Amino acid sequence: MHKVPEALNGARVIDPDQVCDAVAVLADGDRLGRAAEVLDVLGEVNRLSILLALQHAGDLCVSDLAVAVGMSDSAVSHALRLLRAHQMVTAHRQGRLVRYRLADGLPRRLLEVVSADAVSVGPLHADGHPDEPETA
Repeated sequence: MHKVPEALNGARVIDPDQVCDAVAVLADGDRLGRAAEVLDVLGEVNRLSILLALQHAGDLCVSDLAVAVGMSDSAVSHALRLLRAHQMVTAHRQGRLVRYRLADGLPRRLLEVVSADAVSVGPLHADGHPDEPETA
């Protein structure tokens, strides 16, 4: 039995099996809405930069993120509030500092795809690669 919505009974359908499949994959409106929200949040360059910095450099505080992405502390704080509201980052206290980290799930998976195309990464300090000693 095909899952063409009742409201569309009588609509011209060329391939009912494909229509049934399309309806089935779009059935969970909540998850679809969540994915759209994540893509919307990722669609702004400053927020995307913050998320990529967290993904590749690890947990960072607001002031370090601000330096890394070239924004003011207040602009980064504002972006982080939005990212936390959308459950894309989490915050944890480390002494007097609050450090932010990328949340698991869809945002992390999408950033892996974006990173493959948009980020040029060499050896990173976070991966145990210290600065090369200067030669005289």
